[in-house]
Amino acid sequence: MHAPVKRRIVIVDDHPTMREGLRAILHTADDLVVCGEAENGFEAVAKAGQLQPDLIILDLAMPEMDGLRAAREISTALPTVPILMHTSYSSPELDMEAKKAGVQQVLSKNGGGDDLLRAIEALRPLLDS
Repeated sequence: MHAPVKRRIVIVDDHPTMREGLRAILHTADDLVVCGEAENGFEAVAKAGQLQPDLIILDLAMPEMDGLRAAREISTALPTVPILMHTSYSSPELDMEAKKAGVQQVLSKNGGGDDLLRAIEALRPLLDS
């Protein structure tokens, strides 16, 4: 029996506690592994290029470079890497701006770990292509 293919994820959030919580949630899935973390958009762009992850979980509100700008830069450099925006803010306008920036899905931080895993599962066709 083959071990599941590990999907490599970069977590980007300016709050260490949020990154730790996301890491713990992702650790519950057999086929997901955190390969890197960043605390602002500049680090996110650099880590994405350096680590070539399968998925990026990206916060919106961060110092130095926000998630929308980081998403634009990452999606330009790595157009096949899906971006899941994980944010406290939610509106149809944000969803539209995020999509324009290259984000595949916007997910509220108010949801639980199951919501995050379901959102990643919904992106599975992009991860498997």
